[in-house]
Amino acid sequence: MMFSEPLSQYEESLARRVLDMGGLLAIAIDPCYISKTGKNTPHIGRFWSGCAGAVKHGLEIMGIGLLDVANNKYMILRAHQTIGNSALKMKNKTLVEYYISGMKRYSKKLLFITDIVVADALFSTSTFEKGMSELGFYLVSRFCDNACLHYIPKKEKRRGRPRVKGGQD
Repeated sequence: MMFSEPLSQYEESLARRVLDMGGLLAIAIDPCYISKTGKNTPHIGRFWSGCAGAVKHGLEIMGIGLLDVANNKYMILRAHQTIGNSALKMKNKTLVEYYISGMKRYSKKLLFITDIVVADALFSTSTFEKGMSELGFYLVSRFCDNACLHYIPKKEKRRGRPRVKGGQD
C-alpha cells in the first residue's frame, strides 16, 4: 500500500518496517489515563483509569494507532490530549463529541490508510458510531456490559399501545 500524503516520511518508513502494509489494517483508538498531581497543568481533570477501575485525577490522551490484524502488531501514530471537564463545558461538548473531533482532525490522513476503526466498549454509542460514519469510517466495537438487545416487534393490528420490544423468535 502506497501512501500519497497521509503520514510523514518518517512515519511511513517506520510503518513499512513494523507492519505488513499489504495486509488488513485497522485504526485502533483508546483513551489512556496518565497519573498527574498538581493543579496548574493544562487540562488536568478526573478521567477513567481502566487499570484502577475508577475515576482518578490526572491527564488523558487518546491514542490513535495503526493495527496490523494478521500479524498482531500495533504502531501508535498520534497521542491526542483530552481536555478537562471545565473546558468541555465551555465548548458545549460531551467527551464522546470531543473524541469525534479528535478523529476528524486526522481523518483525511487516516482514510488514506484504512476506513476501519477498532475501539472498546466506551465508543459503542450511537453518537460515536454516527460521527465515525459521517467521517467515512466503519466502527468495529463491542457492546457495553449492560447492553440489552431486542428483536424489532412485528406490526400487529390490535387495540392498545403498540409493542416496543419484539418476542424471542
